[in-house]
Amino acid sequence: MIEENIFFFVLFGIIGVSAEVFFVSITNIFKKKDRCLKGHSSLWMFFIYGIVYLIILFGRTYFSDYSIFLRGLIYLVLIYALEFTSGSLLKKFKAIPWDYRKDTKYNFRGIISLEFLPIWYVGGILYELLYLFLKSHLVF
Repeated sequence: MIEENIFFFVLFGIIGVSAEVFFVSITNIFKKKDRCLKGHSSLWMFFIYGIVYLIILFGRTYFSDYSIFLRGLIYLVLIYALEFTSGSLLKKFKAIPWDYRKDTKYNFRGIISLEFLPIWYVGGILYELLYLFLKSHLVF
């Protein structure tokens, strides 16, 4: 069981950071007119995205009888809570790698932004589907 948890934590961390780098490089085309496709992230994000695995595990454990769309809302709320908590902690130590005040209109203290609501909603559902697929195809 411990090997499985470590595997999914690391996998979710890698996928999250990779998706973030991809997302930043694509949005820079439109926001900064930068066609070099330069993306970036922070090592802190690896751990934050890894924790999303625990959110998915929580959702599957306690809300598996609910529809995937309702679980998506649960994941959305928990991902925002994770982003706010981790962002507040990192901000306290002057280590927060993002500041939404610069780039988004609807943000709270620069730590969370409503503009990412559809991404966190769909992302939570996609993470769950990936988890279920791998869980049914891998042997630990």
